[in-house]
Parts: sequence; structure tokens; C-alpha cells
Amino acid sequence: MKIRYDLSATEILKQLGYKKNTGRKRLDQLMEEKSICLPKVYQEFMEVAADCPMLETSDLWVGEMVPFVMNPHFFYEEIKEHIEDQKAEWEAHPEKYENSEYRMFDQLPEEQWPLKSSDYLEIGSDYGAGIVTFGIRREDLDQDDPPVYMNHEADSITQWSRPYEKLSDFLLEVVLTALACIDYSTAQEALEENGWTWFDYDEYEMNTEEEDEEILSEEEWQEQIFQQSGMDLNQVRRVNSAGGQELFLCLEEETGRFYMGVMEEDELALTVIIRDTIEDLDV
Repeated sequence: MKIRYDLSATEILKQLGYKKNTGRKRLDQLMEEKSICLPKVYQEFMEVAADCPMLETSDLWVGEMVPFVMNPHFFYEEIKEHIEDQKAEWEAHPEKYENSEYRMFDQLPEEQWPLKSSDYLEIGSDYGAGIVTFGIRREDLDQDDPPVYMNHEADSITQWSRPYEKLSDFLLEVVLTALACIDYSTAQEALEENGWTWFDYDEYEMNTEEEDEEILSEEEWQEQIFQQSGMDLNQVRRVNSAGGQELFLCLEEETGRFYMGVMEEDELALTVIIRDTIEDLDV
């Protein structure tokens, strides 16, 4: 059977049944309101990912999330809002806030803000703690697949690192982390409502009689898994998650069966995700 190893985040959602362009209107509205272009990769993904229930606890803002609606906005807009909220307090107690980074921006003409920091379209944050923000530089928005930058709340608000060279890599990690049910079972619960089932691989495929079972090393067990499933370990695309795991997802095209792998400390947990019939989902 033919196995796909090169699925993009958008293709995965479509294979799971999320094929309707529910986010198109929102994307057009965002571009009109902000007078911007949006990267091709982001548009294609968000057309099907907007308000997607399996991503309600992900690191990407998709609109409807738990428990708030989260939509993209610009870093400079965030600065302006903070200045508006804090300005009276700064004037009342100037000595207390003399080192405030937001006050530094307030003391500069807005056209000079780029001397301190680029502007970023903020598109997500780490869902669990909310201490990291992900964004795309405004000047990169016309690229099809731009880098993704990150700011940690422990750092200066102007200090943005670049953990992802491509937006597509960030989106793929978001989707695989959701499907692997790392920290949250949101994706599993949402997809099970639409007929998908999660199985541990040995529960689904390895039905050896107990008396014939052999005690295998982790390496031998992994080799047996790949032989039985028909997967080629050399073709598997591994994605590093924020939690330190290596993730991969393969699709057996004839059956529509997914193999979801989580590698941690050289141990493999393999899950089979399967559905009898695949239909478009209204989300």
C-alpha cells in the first residue's frame, strides 16, 4: 500500500474531513482591515482551520478557542493599547515606570518605532502557559512561507527569536502536537465525534497469541512495527515538538489510515487513527 510521508498541515486537516473554506471571509476581512497581504501558506491553512474544534487548545490562534476567541493582531497595536491603558499611571508616578519598555515607545514618534523593534503579526501563543507569543514580521507577510518569530515574556518585548524558518513547519508542529494529544486530548475528542477512532498500534495490529509472544527490545519492537505497517523509517519526516518529543504522521492512502508516532527518549508510541468513511465536516 502507498504511504504518504510528506503531508502538509493543510493536507492533514483536509484528509481528516475539514475541507470547507470556512475561514475565507475572515481572512479577506483581516487583510482589508489591516491593509496587508497574508502569506499563501497561512491563507491556505486558515481557510480550513478557522474555528476548527480539534485546534481549540493549540498554539495557533484559530478564532474559537477554549475559553476565548483568539484572532491575529499586530505587535504595535498591542503596544498602543498598553500605552493607552497605562499612560495615566505613568504620569502620576513617573519614577516608578521610568524603565518601562512601553513608555520608551510612547516617548518616540511612531515612525521611529522600527528602530527599536520590527512589527509582527501575532498569530499564536503557547496555549498552556501563555508566556510565549508567535508572530510573522510585517515585512515578511508578502512571502509565501515566511519565518515565524517568538517572544518570551521573560525577555524584552523587543527581543524576538526565530525558531521556525518556515511558517509551514510551525503549522505542521501545531497539527501534529494536537493529533498526538500532547497535554490535551482536544483533537481526539473532536474527531471521535465525527467517527474517527484512536488505537494503540499493538492493540490494532499485533494480535499475537500470548504463548507465542517474545520479549522484544525497543529497537526490535520498532523494527517489527515498521515491517508490519509497511512504513519506511528512512522516509518518515520527524518534527520536534515544544515538549521535546519527535513527532511524525503518515497516511496509508488506500485505507485513509493515519499512523501517529511520538518518539521520546528513543521510545516509540505509535497510534493508528482510522475512520470508515471520510466526509467533509461542517466546522
